[in-house]
Amino acid sequence: MTSIPNNPSPTVSALKSSLALGFKFLAWINGMGVVVILAFGLDIIQVDLAPQWLRLPMAAFLAGMVLSALGLLWTYPALASLLNQLVSGRARRTHWLPLSCTMIAYALSLFAFVCGCWITLGLGHLAYQNAEQTSSMQDGYGESFDQSAEEQELLHDVGQRAVRFVP
Repeated sequence: MTSIPNNPSPTVSALKSSLALGFKFLAWINGMGVVVILAFGLDIIQVDLAPQWLRLPMAAFLAGMVLSALGLLWTYPALASLLNQLVSGRARRTHWLPLSCTMIAYALSLFAFVCGCWITLGLGHLAYQNAEQTSSMQDGYGESFDQSAEEQELLHDVGQRAVRFVP
């Protein structure tokens, strides 16, 4: 029986390190997306959005993390196949299927990150437009609608007359 060599080929080592680096990169960027969305939802970073609007970008970033972990799981059969080929001395193509699955999972993880960023950007634009419209809307007396409950005045139109209710 042949034992596993102490120093595997440079190709296997390079593939192993690049697949691990790909996982680290995708896990970090999707994880940072999750942290930013949580900061938005917990009002650590102020946005004029209800937390339920943040579900879709959160789902995209979490899907990216899951896909990167799935890609990492597929690297083990690919590396085991390559090491088995190295030990046996026969070159076969059994590593291509798990390696292809790894690359597809990593590509989908990157796509999930891009989608999460795109959705977050769209929600940010929506919040900006909402804040801009709210600040530009003025009632008949020049007061903003963004006042506290004690300062708000209710305006009621009855035909041609306007009745003002002050708390």
